[in-house]
Amino acid sequence: MSAKKNSFELKVMGATILGFAQACINLHIIAGSRATSLISNIKPTSWYPFQRLRDIESIVLESYEYTAPIMERVGMEMMLSWYKFGPGADIIKRGVEFLKFQSGSQGYASVVQGPEELVGSFNLVELDEKNGKALINSTTPFDKNLERGVIIGGMSAPGDLDYIDVKNDEDRDFFKVEFY
Repeated sequence: MSAKKNSFELKVMGATILGFAQACINLHIIAGSRATSLISNIKPTSWYPFQRLRDIESIVLESYEYTAPIMERVGMEMMLSWYKFGPGADIIKRGVEFLKFQSGSQGYASVVQGPEELVGSFNLVELDEKNGKALINSTTPFDKNLERGVIIGGMSAPGDLDYIDVKNDEDRDFFKVEFY
């Protein structure tokens, strides 16, 4: 099955597309008519082909040579906005709660739908709150740099943690999280 066909079977909630685009605009990463046309008529609570998000991502990926820190920052900005202007502050009170929320059916699974093999999963494999460590296995179709930023942004949004580090350089699908 082609990647393009997969991107149309896989659906993402409009709020995710709008959040990505708004984060890029807030950070002055993308603008212009192409970006505007990609988000026009998007409704936050409607479902859209995952390809719509990929199309906006491609603007960033085509515009910059080294995109890892940019995508990470966009993910952080998305979660800070979700926390400040969306339901985040009502849902999570501590940074570590974001990991539990995101790995449960209320988090990742609430914004992506489609065949299980395309949706993937975001699972909290280990959590050691006392020592400030967590291990996450992610098989989602999202850019891993963006996803790393989502983890950092979601955990930092409540403001109770002084340090958050997320690495997935040993295995791109496993995020090692350290926090205190």
